Amino acid sequence: MSALALKGPHWVTARQHRRALWWSLALAAVAVAVMVASRMWSDSAVDALRAAGCTADGSDDSCFQAQRDYTDDRWSARHLVEYTAMGMLALPGLLGAFVAGPMLARELESGTYRLAWTQSVSPARWLAAKVSVPAALTLAVVPLLSLVFYWSWSTGPADDFPTYWYEPTMFVSFGIVPVAHALLGLALGTAVGVLVRRTVVAIGVAALLIGVALAVLSRLREGFWPIRTLTGAGLSAEGHAWPLDRGMLTASGERILWKDCFAAQPDTVERCMTDRGGVTGFLDIHPASHYWPLQLVETGICLALAVLAALAAFRVLRARLP
Repeated sequence: MSALALKGPHWVTARQHRRALWWSLALAAVAVAVMVASRMWSDSAVDALRAAGCTADGSDDSCFQAQRDYTDDRWSARHLVEYTAMGMLALPGLLGAFVAGPMLARELESGTYRLAWTQSVSPARWLAAKVSVPAALTLAVVPLLSLVFYWSWSTGPADDFPTYWYEPTMFVSFGIVPVAHALLGLALGTAVGVLVRRTVVAIGVAALLIGVALAVLSRLREGFWPIRTLTGAGLSAEGHAWPLDRGMLTASGERILWKDCFAAQPDTVERCMTDRGGVTGFLDIHPASHYWPLQLVETGICLALAVLAALAAFRVLRARLP
């Protein structure tokens, strides 16, 4: 954020909102520290178990305390990963509601934007500077968070206590989706800030709008790539596959969902499905190989929505302000 790196309206933006930007960097540093601590905690638990000459699934009574300490430490390390994942889930809302939205709404509410516009800075250039500074910070920091999270999750405590890739908090914590979600949060926060022009109101509206957008994406995620259907008896989602609907098929191909029969006859689900004409089982899944296609599709949707939100912000600025 130094004057050597930034000039003109970009320098002014970084200078005016340095507290919010530094707080963002500080929170990112804390998240990295937590993830590194989780990995180190997990590794130390493994080392302590080996030093005691024990294994996690051994039956030697002398290893009881060592095994218990190992399990406790690994679960504690896993909880750190889960807490960080919840932070990654909330990151777009935090960026939009407490960085992009207030950054614009505060200046529009107080009228300080007029000073910039009298210094040969056009409204479009002024808004571009307000957006590009936090966007550049996002593009520099969020990929690092994503990589560190994956390193901590995939080779640390998740090895023994898996938190699967398709869980809502996990899916948005590594890969390319976290960056797309963060940019979408910034764009929606920008549009809200320009439209509302009241700092406190902009925070609430941006948080609500971003929350709704991410909830809708999570709800629609399973349909972003063709689902694979398995048929037969004794089906199970193996290889870290994402299980979706399951039940039985009738002779005509009609589906009888397990959840429907469980709601009607929880004690005799299998009998309920066969009584309704079920002849063979089915299981809808997304195998682990669908991870990247799902990530790419969701990223494309988020970036398209972010572009639309940014264009809307520029159009609103042009239409509502002199």
